[in-house]
Amino acid sequence: MSIKSIKHFRELPSWFILEKYDAAKTLDAAGWYEQLLVRHDIRKYLKSNISDVIKNQFMLLQKSPIIYVDDSASFGAFFLTDKLYELKAKKPNYSLGVHRLTVQELYLIENNIEGEKRTYARNYFRNRFNMFLIPPLDFPDDYPFKPWLDEPVSNINESQDSHIHVSVDMGLPDKALIEQFKRLLINLRSPLQQVGVSIDNKLRPDFDGWAKFGVLPYLDLSIWAEIEGVKIPNRVMADAIFPEGEGGEEVVRKTTQKLADETLTESHLNKLAALAAHEIAERNTD
Repeated sequence: MSIKSIKHFRELPSWFILEKYDAAKTLDAAGWYEQLLVRHDIRKYLKSNISDVIKNQFMLLQKSPIIYVDDSASFGAFFLTDKLYELKAKKPNYSLGVHRLTVQELYLIENNIEGEKRTYARNYFRNRFNMFLIPPLDFPDDYPFKPWLDEPVSNINESQDSHIHVSVDMGLPDKALIEQFKRLLINLRSPLQQVGVSIDNKLRPDFDGWAKFGVLPYLDLSIWAEIEGVKIPNRVMADAIFPEGEGGEEVVRKTTQKLADETLTESHLNKLAALAAHEIAERNTD
């Protein structure tokens, strides 16, 4: 069966109004991360068994495409991840490429060890230290979440030695990791010491360009087209996402489409979250 092709921008949905995206021009790294994360998750779950629910979330987005997920209980339930939560709370940890390993991360790492090896390691250390590392969880309700699960492991390590446990995201550029490790050292060795550590401008995305080339309206129309089973030619897309007299179908093909595809990759989102966390950490020390 052939896919219907949209012939004119007047055939696009009535909810699409380009002016709704003007606020994208003022977004910082954390703001862009929030917008892109939601679109990433919507695209991802459209192909899952909760696709109908995700379509309803997309309908909410259509009303106000610059999203603040904590303004809506529905958005928050689906899209408020650990990283996004801490960025919005201005207390970054998980988002940083280099950060102190938390108790929760430690046990998530252990849980990802292949089953037989994990069981063997538990029994080995139980025999060695004559203690159970993890209590049985026959009744999960008996073990509700405790705040210390998000504390660095070294904060609750009774040995109180000089070692700390650090998580490093190897998907980030060396320069970003080095700068973030410097900041971690500063914070640990001398909490009152104010030393400027900043990420090179070359590592910062061109947010103005993302807004100028219509990344968000392109993504939203692309998601709509996927849901409706239609095709939007670049000529029609250009008429929709650019102000009159600006852009064109070649700009959509060579720039907007490539930017949209790149910004929604897992690795790019992780880098963006790390940058947002770094910016917040810088502001917190000013």
